[in-house]
Amino acid sequence: MRYYYPDYFKDFKCVGGMACPDSCCHIWQITVDRKTLKKYKTVKGPLGKRMAEKIDPKTGDICPHGDENRCEFLNDDNLCDIVSELGEDYLCETCYTHPRHEEVYDNVRERSLAITCPIVCKQLLERKEPVEIIYEDKKEIEKRDRKFDEELFEILLDARDNLLKLQQDRELTISQRMALSLGIAHDIERRIRARNVRSRDTKGIKAIFGIKNSFTDEEKEEITKILKYYKKSNAFEKMRKNIEDSEDADWFKPDEEHERKKILSDILFTLCTMEALKPTWIPYLQSVLNIRQQMENKEYDELHCEFETKLDDVEIEQLLYYFTYVYCCQSVYDEALLAKIKMAVVNTLIIKELWFMSWLENNKNITIDDKVEYAHWFVREVENSDENMEQWDSLMQRNPRFSLENIFKLL
Repeated sequence: MRYYYPDYFKDFKCVGGMACPDSCCHIWQITVDRKTLKKYKTVKGPLGKRMAEKIDPKTGDICPHGDENRCEFLNDDNLCDIVSELGEDYLCETCYTHPRHEEVYDNVRERSLAITCPIVCKQLLERKEPVEIIYEDKKEIEKRDRKFDEELFEILLDARDNLLKLQQDRELTISQRMALSLGIAHDIERRIRARNVRSRDTKGIKAIFGIKNSFTDEEKEEITKILKYYKKSNAFEKMRKNIEDSEDADWFKPDEEHERKKILSDILFTLCTMEALKPTWIPYLQSVLNIRQQMENKEYDELHCEFETKLDDVEIEQLLYYFTYVYCCQSVYDEALLAKIKMAVVNTLIIKELWFMSWLENNKNITIDDKVEYAHWFVREVENSDENMEQWDSLMQRNPRFSLENIFKLL
């Protein structure tokens, strides 16, 4: 079994209580695993009675309460009554591991620290040195999944390694790194799709005999050449020239002078159509949209240019790197690599735009705590909802608001 994790993964310590600016024990649905649920059934006294009344015995869902869906066992001091009375050994799996996350693949586990936690988010944004992904091999036996596409997964791991190295190349601007990341994802996904088209005629026969669709040697060589191409120092200029020489010549420049504002406003509006975990989320987005609508286009552009000069590209790099690491290999299940890298880029751009609006609201000032607040809030709203994650992924694949053309115009 191989385990991947960022180099800061094992350093995390929960601060808990009132020291935490935004407890993870509210807003989202907490579900107790079956093993812990059995243990809770043995608890006596008032706490045992509360457990019996407030935890669904079939699903393990803890009944939330209040406007922000606080966990039943989160007290007024923002501490857990279960831990206070019984100790950490009685925490359910979700509460014990969060914000640690483990993505399960065949014979591979990818671990991360979710920036839905404000403490993790702040540690990441304050970090100046590049993150390193570490892997460990352990002698663990696991039943293999015969349906898992190991060949594609190896290609995605290689692609992600190249993407992450590219995103830490500080000789390039952050916009260039985003553009090249999208280029890699686009070109490799085309080869993945080509494999499927080639294999379509024999799909039924292969399914009967349990034969997987494999990449040809030529397709593998093409993918290798793509990754080598994007490593070249002039890769961005070549990509830009290729686009300018094609029918997509306007990708790097808005059709209208102020199209950037409209594209970002449309994206923010899309967030208003999704499930809100915190009751103040959609009103906040609506207030942001109202402020943007009242701004003159020229004023917006001038202020945005000024804000860009105040930004630390390293903070943007850390966000882009985080999202790419977490999302990239999930495309082994749907082959939508481009959508995953779009999510990484768009998420980063949304956070940057929320920072811009905060900077405006606070007389052209923004602190690291402000940045943490808006970054972790946005990610929590999207990633802590399965419904939102599915919708977000689908939007990246199908909605014209998230076309490559629109995203390139924001870079």
